[in-house]
Amino acid sequence: MKILHDVHNHNIFSNCCNDNSASTDAFVAREVELGNKIFGLSNHIWDESVKGASYWYSKQTITKAEEAKAYLAKAPASLKCLFGAESEYFHCHDRLGMSVEGAKRFDYMLIPHSHQHMRNQVLWDLPEIQEMRAKIAADVAAALPYLAEDTVKVMANALGEAHLKKYVEQKTDLGKYMADAAVKSFYDLCANETFIKICATVPTSIAHPFAFCGIPNEIKNSFLINIPDEVLYDCFTKAKAIGAYCEINCAAVTEHGMDLEANQLIRVFKNAKKAGCQFTFGTDSHSVKSLEIIRVGDTVADTLGLTKADIAEYLQDGVEE
Repeated sequence: MKILHDVHNHNIFSNCCNDNSASTDAFVAREVELGNKIFGLSNHIWDESVKGASYWYSKQTITKAEEAKAYLAKAPASLKCLFGAESEYFHCHDRLGMSVEGAKRFDYMLIPHSHQHMRNQVLWDLPEIQEMRAKIAADVAAALPYLAEDTVKVMANALGEAHLKKYVEQKTDLGKYMADAAVKSFYDLCANETFIKICATVPTSIAHPFAFCGIPNEIKNSFLINIPDEVLYDCFTKAKAIGAYCEINCAAVTEHGMDLEANQLIRVFKNAKKAGCQFTFGTDSHSVKSLEIIRVGDTVADTLGLTKADIAEYLQDGVEE
């Protein structure tokens, strides 16, 4: 199968994009050169009507994202352009960064559960880090009793994990901790009332499922192996039941390695297929150059034995069998 759509990418409208040439026009032009039929722009978005955005997300609003929409309208007729978004799920607070009304302003949604580098938003600190942070807060409060409680909390939370690791003995098995958290966040996302309603409102994919963000690529597979097949299958059974699609993220696949027999994400996708989920593909590009890795999708689709029926309905014109 040849994948001729890319509905996960980030250009200069996302804070994470460092390619100054990655304009919407440049993305569209490259998609045409690549021969793709469907292109969806999906910058990071937090709906400004939803409280609880992090500092990083606070400036990435729907209103800002819609500035790019006019550029998509200029694309040639050979390329169908969609206006999408990658929003967020702060699992620690069971908070979705998109409202149902906000989702209606887009052609589709991507919602991740695996941005585990976002500590205390998507993934709680390790227990020993939490204990050290609490100790520091208690010591500061005792030494400086005139400080307000919220001030002490800000001071303690200002110390990142990298700083606090110097003062604790890590006893937690990080791979199992993150794997267990990923499973719990997947289940809780699929039970989130707003997410369920969004899935019923616009085409919605779970972005890069079980791709651990924020850890070195060489250990990603060793972490993912902690999740049994039967658990993955059950997770995607829940996703299928609410109409959520499974994203095959080409960047995440390459991070886990192109030896697809050893690549644990392929096992994830096999269980998603077994559960009856349909798929969407994206490069997760943050540059014009990276749009080329959509060809990784061809290899994955063939490995999984996908047919057009396995692709989300709104993207079936963006594949060739």
